[in-house]
Amino acid sequence: MIKRIFFPNKILGFIIFNFSFILLIYVFGNHLENSPLAYLSYLLSTYSLILFIIWFCHACQFSNNFIKRSHAYQFYQKHFNTFLKSSLFLSAVFSIGYCVFNLVVGISYHSFWFITFAVYYFLLSFMRLILLYNVKDLGKNLKSEYQKLKSCGILLLLFNLILIGLIILILHEEGTIQYSGLVIYVVAFYDFYYIISAFINVFKYHNHKSPIILVSCAIKVAVAMVSIISLEVAMITQFGDHDPAFKTLMTSWVGFFACLINSIVAIYMIVKANKYLKD
Repeated sequence: MIKRIFFPNKILGFIIFNFSFILLIYVFGNHLENSPLAYLSYLLSTYSLILFIIWFCHACQFSNNFIKRSHAYQFYQKHFNTFLKSSLFLSAVFSIGYCVFNLVVGISYHSFWFITFAVYYFLLSFMRLILLYNVKDLGKNLKSEYQKLKSCGILLLLFNLILIGLIILILHEEGTIQYSGLVIYVVAFYDFYYIISAFINVFKYHNHKSPIILVSCAIKVAVAMVSIISLEVAMITQFGDHDPAFKTLMTSWVGFFACLINSIVAIYMIVKANKYLKD
């Protein structure tokens, strides 16, 4: 019975899905949110959402199986390390480009702390680029890579002290940045993309045999944390009500969580490296 409910005939499911969508528009269009018809539309909408998720998962599974059978996927699997390293290089290069953008914006708006943020971005991205350049074959010399993992973990902890200093500088000097026109939306889009991709990469590659991949992902997370802070300050300036107390509270909490996440990632890297090197 449960299978019949959640795996109905495709035509019947399609009809229910469209009917619930039309009914929901009718309810909200005629301000019937508290009527019995509204509750029926909510139930149908929930059911339709469940059906859509099931269909979407089936479509993803079919696409995944189709891709795995393709020659392109087999070629990708054969040269996985090359593709992975190339993608990490490109990501690091784009990060440096974003550093330059932030530096130009900081100079344009005469923002000392924003220029410092750009330098911090650059140090992290450059460290990531040099690290990838110096490792030719990922996963070949694990002892050397784990030593680099430990060194980078220690550096990230030290960089965290710089980040704390930057946050104090923002709070002390009440640093603000205001982008003109649509620039704030472009910056927000890039920052959200970068933050999401950073955490996806951490979960995706945390069990990869090469610890250098973990280092690259950790540095990307550190850059993402800085992006969160700079974007938060910019958005409060752009859309806030110019309340200094609110800005101080938000900057303090966002900065605290950014430093906490960076510290957890750095300590995890050091512990993981020590565990391997002792064995």
